[in-house]
Amino acid sequence: MARYKQFLRICQHWPLDSTKEGRDIAVAIRQAVVKAFKEGENTQVNPAECDRVYTSLERLNNGHWNNKYPRRKPTTFTGLTLEDYRLVLASESLSDMQETKKSSWQRMKEKFSGKADDKDA
Repeated sequence: MARYKQFLRICQHWPLDSTKEGRDIAVAIRQAVVKAFKEGENTQVNPAECDRVYTSLERLNNGHWNNKYPRRKPTTFTGLTLEDYRLVLASESLSDMQETKKSSWQRMKEKFSGKADDKDA
């Protein structure tokens, strides 16, 4: 199978996470494939490097490391579960945290001016 088609197959099977706008690994992988294969199947690539990257992505996508090193507990040292981390790392949650980091002075300025001050953000 041509290397380009292998990478396209990886892109098709890698799930997109709509909660991580601009930070999703699936989007980054798709962009890297587009950059690496500018001419599609006709692009000249380093076969060894290409196969190494493909094998790594395939292992991640198929859960190779999760199966090889299964978790003993469904939580981390913080006590949070995978679902807790998904909620915290969602783009909406991160923007809410940025809003709470604003000082009282910044919030008052925005309230009375009716808009956010771009140079202070």
